[in-house]
Amino acid sequence: MADDVALYRKYRPQSPEEVVGQEHVVRALVGAVREGRLSHAFLFCGPRGTGKTSTARILAKMVNCEKGPTAEPCGVCDQCVAIREGIHLDVVEIDAASHGGVEDARELRERAPTAPAMGREKVYILDEAQRLSREAFDALLKIFEEPPPGVRFVLATTEPHKMPATIVSRCQRFDFRRISTETLVALVEHVAEREGITIDRPAADAIARMAEGSAREAEKLLEQTSVLGGGTITGATVEALLGAPQGDAMFELADAVSIGDARGVFEVVERLVQEGNDLRHFTGQALGHFRDLLLVRSAPEEPAVLEASPERHGRLAAQAGKFTVGELSRVLSLLVAAQTDMRWTTSPRLTLELALLRATVPEADPNAAGLASRIERLERLAGVSQPSQPSTAEAEAVPAVGPAPLRPASPHPTPGSATPARLTEAPASAATAPEEGGGVPVEPSPESTPAPAPHAPDAGALDVTAIRRSWAQLLDRLGERRQMILQASLESVTAAAYDGETLELAFPPGKKFAVQKVQSKHEEFREAFADVFGVRPRIRCVAREPLVDAPLIEDDEPSPSHEDAVARLKQELGAEVEEVEEVGP
Repeated sequence: MADDVALYRKYRPQSPEEVVGQEHVVRALVGAVREGRLSHAFLFCGPRGTGKTSTARILAKMVNCEKGPTAEPCGVCDQCVAIREGIHLDVVEIDAASHGGVEDARELRERAPTAPAMGREKVYILDEAQRLSREAFDALLKIFEEPPPGVRFVLATTEPHKMPATIVSRCQRFDFRRISTETLVALVEHVAEREGITIDRPAADAIARMAEGSAREAEKLLEQTSVLGGGTITGATVEALLGAPQGDAMFELADAVSIGDARGVFEVVERLVQEGNDLRHFTGQALGHFRDLLLVRSAPEEPAVLEASPERHGRLAAQAGKFTVGELSRVLSLLVAAQTDMRWTTSPRLTLELALLRATVPEADPNAAGLASRIERLERLAGVSQPSQPSTAEAEAVPAVGPAPLRPASPHPTPGSATPARLTEAPASAATAPEEGGGVPVEPSPESTPAPAPHAPDAGALDVTAIRRSWAQLLDRLGERRQMILQASLESVTAAAYDGETLELAFPPGKKFAVQKVQSKHEEFREAFADVFGVRPRIRCVAREPLVDAPLIEDDEPSPSHEDAVARLKQELGAEVEEVEEVGP
């Protein structure tokens, strides 16, 4: 670093145009100054690190600058320099957390009417204003209602709901928003360039995501990773200091829940514990992730309902297709209950694991929904009742699926080799069907198995976890091979198990068209799989059972868009689109 000042202090905004992510606040304050209609009291609300105190200091510059009052403080006059250095006698910052008593409030009330010592106006900035006692608020009420001339108050708080209504009604309120990920990425890259730090885009994205909308947190993380990387920051540097990005852990967790993989859920929690993560904070992040999935699942045509980059929105949309709305609602209910219990429990890990287990395996839930699911499972295994039959049209398209046969335990199990209990085997495909002359499945010849790609993981160490993490690469490979329909059919599919020879693909309930398409193009899938992972396993399709309390909605084949329809015609029929000029009547 160029000096000993922390980056978040060195790059604190000093003028209105330097404030990032709060254009609505800056525009309102600038307009009020220009029109001479600036209020005497302000309430700045918002999350930490979003610029509340910095904006209050800029407001003090606006009213005290030697060129002012002005919407564009010069930043070089004695007044502006004194405010920037924190030595201005008329700009007083008070920490309400340590000076929130009634005596402090009375002293402030007595000092406020005195004339300014060196500036045009006196500005009092109260940080963490919600920490003032009720008696202190009562003592300040009169001066807020009838302030002396030349005095302004700025109350900054992260918890506006704790502020008395009598105080809030006498202030102009401005709500500071969390700064978007794209804006934080630009800020991180700008600061890194100014400091001579080399940072790649994936590392900047990871820092921006981990900052959670806070500019101060992003600059702190940049400084930490710069020290670790010796002035060069990569994605590996960020992961070494802060662990794997929580967003990736969220997607991995949701994949495990979608197919009933309890082992995968416990592995995610174990890894988070070993990395030193706060499980209470992680539970809140899991709630946010499943909420995003519910929003995308419920309103797929409204991408503006949640703030997410186009890349993340695409991943959310693909993963949301693995759940029904009822399943997501049930998972959210379990996580909300776990978050509430964590306030009092001494074992937050057990509380979280129990909630995730009930979300993953409905039979483990003692509530009515879990009990009904357990009874239905026992009846089906005992042959007492059968699953509800599909409609006639559906029965002609796809034969009814039955329970998956139980497989004997392998003496040397492979991670992820056990089929989750919530999966039933789909109709046999060409990839797994026996030859007409015998009952042995077709095995790929050794000559047809390509060598692993240079970037692929070791085939001997390949497991279902590695396949799930690289699933996006497999989809990209299918896109490069012009297998658009197969790519779309596999977006909502999760790798359920892999024993070294057979790969099980878990399809969400009602995805009969996707099952048919993957089965009909299993050779194309195996070729793309070999390009990415270096092996050509047999393919086995399994259909996930819907929860008994979640109605199955057949939305597998939505109306295609114009571009999708053209792409399908080109691929299936080799058709070409010709432009036809419209002829008037």
